[in-house]
Amino acid sequence: MKILSNKKSMIVLAVVGALSWSSCSKELYTKYNTDPAILYGIEPEQQFTNACIAMFDADYEYFYDYYRIMMPWMQYHTPVAGNGKTFMSEVGNFNQRRNYFYTRTGNVLSDVAYLAGLKADAAKYKNQIAIADILKVYYAFYTTEINGSMPYKEAFQARYNGTLTPVYDTQEQLFNTFDESLKASIATLKAGDATQISYGNADLYYKGETAKWVKAANALRVRIAMRLMKRNPEKLRTIATEVFANEADLFASNADNLQFITGLQHTGVGSNWDMTGNGGIWRASKPIVDLMWETNDPRLRMIYQTNEYYKTNVDSLVSQKKLPAGSTVPARRYFGSFTSPDAAVAPANVRWYNRAQIQMSPTTIALVDTLSEVQYRLFTPGLTDPRTNTAGDGKVTFPMLTYSELNFHRAELIARGILTTGSAATYYKAAVVASVLYYSEIAGTAKVYEYAAATATDADNYYENNPKVKYDPAKALDQIASQEYLHYFKQANEAWSLYKRTGMPNTTTTVAFERILADGVEQPMPRRALIELPQITNRNFANITAAIDDMAKDPDFGTAPNDIFGRVWWDKK
Repeated sequence: MKILSNKKSMIVLAVVGALSWSSCSKELYTKYNTDPAILYGIEPEQQFTNACIAMFDADYEYFYDYYRIMMPWMQYHTPVAGNGKTFMSEVGNFNQRRNYFYTRTGNVLSDVAYLAGLKADAAKYKNQIAIADILKVYYAFYTTEINGSMPYKEAFQARYNGTLTPVYDTQEQLFNTFDESLKASIATLKAGDATQISYGNADLYYKGETAKWVKAANALRVRIAMRLMKRNPEKLRTIATEVFANEADLFASNADNLQFITGLQHTGVGSNWDMTGNGGIWRASKPIVDLMWETNDPRLRMIYQTNEYYKTNVDSLVSQKKLPAGSTVPARRYFGSFTSPDAAVAPANVRWYNRAQIQMSPTTIALVDTLSEVQYRLFTPGLTDPRTNTAGDGKVTFPMLTYSELNFHRAELIARGILTTGSAATYYKAAVVASVLYYSEIAGTAKVYEYAAATATDADNYYENNPKVKYDPAKALDQIASQEYLHYFKQANEAWSLYKRTGMPNTTTTVAFERILADGVEQPMPRRALIELPQITNRNFANITAAIDDMAKDPDFGTAPNDIFGRVWWDKK
């Protein structure tokens, strides 16, 4: 059952009361979007901080979109008994991102430019506006990616005497607008104007460091351009060539990653962020665990837990004659759940889901799980470790744009011949090694159960000593996609996009997905969010229906707006 969210204690500015849409009336929504007086007295820096927080105050999104939909689709985990027969078509409450963009992030970031324009020394706020625009493009791209056409150029203008009925930009127009905006922001930030006022600590990502925002903007340009591979490969080539021409403006290590790190209160125990809420158990995926175990991947212990056959439990099972005398802790304690519904209930596999029982008292038993579970503290650091009975006090990290992702993209572009300079093997190795070290870092920050750090030597050995990992030109695209997929464990949305863009991972790649069968019928991968038809009373009815009608002209759009197996513009067959 979903828990109603409360604003985190760190959001202290009075304006946030106007951002808590789950409890706001339509009248307040209208006032907030049409009355600029509400913003009087708020500084641009304060509103930017509000946006930084709001971007990751999306607890409903994680409850639904990530834990229950995208992560199972992408075979990162399953529910306790495996996936249900209809899990590939269940989209209840999916697509929280669209609402968050229009009511919590895009609107607040738009305010920054307005507030800066009110200043007597408005010319000194160009850098602040440029950075806000980068963040706005980041979330707008995230939103359009599964929704297609949406208002952007004319959005968020109602309370600045703009339109109440914004037209919808097509996804192709949006991609062009995004790239133009990012280039403009980069140019502004690189101008080196010493008179510009920095966000400083109001910037919860980079503390106002313009050079790092330039690098993030370039990484975002590449992410967006990669989606053009099937629609406009020449534009992809142009953007990639331009971005990678200047090494100084690119992520150089994990220290440059765009990420949000926040205290354990933000994703508190018992909240919608807590994967274990309501007795939830999310089991590791067999395809990932088997590969990671085989290749001795250090990330295995960062993202999944060992099973419950630790010494205390083994000794109890032996004493109660539920294991043979002399049994010891097994050498392997990582096992994953079958991701196919049919496989999970097959007679030969059911034993994996049967948990041994320890009699704790005449009236209580404890269940001992053979299968591994997710490292829940990656999402909710405050959880109590059941092995030590100690409460967590770590921090949670939300990756946004990373050094590894940029290098995976660069390696792929070279392997495909789209970029003609550089070594795919070099950038691929850099991506893999950095991913291992990054997960070690964020797992350590979260203080996951049984944490053991991975060293640079561990990461290098993982790459060098595994034929399935070390670069092989004959399997380059498979290896790159498989490792990029593993890197996206905390960004299931990007894994889903990778799959739609490349068709990988699949049943024959290095990360070998299970064939998803329900009653013997193969289940296809959804491609987008359902698109709701507007009520006739909707003020923007004409523009919404025109946009849907226009998208429906694409033969790949699907049978109807609510067809989640249809495609948006970038996801061309």
